[in-house]
Amino acid sequence: MSKLPIVFAGLLLGVAMGPKAWGQSLPLGADTVAVPVTLPSLSTLRYDHTDTLRALQHLFIRRSKAVRSWLEGGIAIAATGVVKKTAVATTSEAKRQEHEAYYDDLEQSANQDLVVGTLMTGYGVFLNARFGPRQYQQVVAAYQQGEPLPPYLTRKLKTKYFRLLPLGSRQERIQAVR
Repeated sequence: MSKLPIVFAGLLLGVAMGPKAWGQSLPLGADTVAVPVTLPSLSTLRYDHTDTLRALQHLFIRRSKAVRSWLEGGIAIAATGVVKKTAVATTSEAKRQEHEAYYDDLEQSANQDLVVGTLMTGYGVFLNARFGPRQYQQVVAAYQQGEPLPPYLTRKLKTKYFRLLPLGSRQERIQAVR
């Protein structure tokens, strides 16, 4: 038997049994001095007026993109339904009788497209009423006069909107960070 494994095992045992092996050599708290901790008041933890305005700006920009998507998608789907309905209506009766299954399926698809497109467009109009440019101007003007934000906006504001840089040119963002 070689002496190397015995020496290695002895070294490991010596290191494992030493006080430094367990991560601390002094009793817990013996090396620190108790410093009284004062927490800041809650009013200093809140965001500034300009931070809230910037967060509102980011929220409205993000939501206006969603509004545009709902409106454009809904109008496109509804227009597709109108085109299908027109194609079915302008087809001769003889041709419709010859390919009855196809035209029945096309008419059902057109009806579905009209319903879905109308619902999407309606939802886009509803969102536009809440997050449109006029609503943004009204909310910002009211907030600058000291009125609180509407509840639907305070629910939608997230902390990530407060951390984002202000919008504008690069020089304006540099000035805001300084």
